[in-house]
Amino acid sequence: MLQASPSTSNCQAIWGRREHVLLGVSPFNSRFCDAYIARLAAWAHASAQDFDVLLPGVEHASWILEAVGESRPRAKARKEVARRRRAVEEALEAYAPQRRVAVHDFGDFADDPHYLGLRDEVDEAFTGDEGFRLACLSMSRQAVSSRLRTVRGPDARVDDDQAAAAVRYVRDELPFVLDGATLLGREETLMVYHRPWPLWNRIAEGEFPLKVSPRQGFLVVHDS
Repeated sequence: MLQASPSTSNCQAIWGRREHVLLGVSPFNSRFCDAYIARLAAWAHASAQDFDVLLPGVEHASWILEAVGESRPRAKARKEVARRRRAVEEALEAYAPQRRVAVHDFGDFADDPHYLGLRDEVDEAFTGDEGFRLACLSMSRQAVSSRLRTVRGPDARVDDDQAAAAVRYVRDELPFVLDGATLLGREETLMVYHRPWPLWNRIAEGEFPLKVSPRQGFLVVHDS
């Protein structure tokens, strides 16, 4: 069974109430194989009162492939996102058939006023704060690296241009970890991922000119 580690004391308090979690699924990360997605759904069903799933949209996923230099990035992104969504839906049918779990992607919120407001705040911080910009680029490197190693071998390294090309992905994802609770219409929620997000912790600690909602937390799940 997966185990959960809240990132801050506020995350611990939110987790203690177990009201809702949001499972983040990355299409080009080998961690998110069908078996792991099934384990994640089973864990969420057993551990929280309610949960949803978040995937990137096809356009967002294509930015990763463009950064790597792959041909036909849009078509490949569409295929990969569909495969992950199918794995999610099969896991939900197997482990949470009575639940009404929503499977979202970034694009579902493209016209949401609160999402757009948060995205503007992210853009302002990215433009105006060098430390935040560098932290976003570091996250972008992580997002690109898994796919780059898959297509170019385990020793491939993400360069500055590739990180810059894909940083839009990070910036579009950030609203969900700043205030996913409001975006999803929940009293509170925790974003669930398989490893820490140093960028989120630094925002939560007040290092950058952005605020994490007190109703929003981050939860790392790992093998016991």
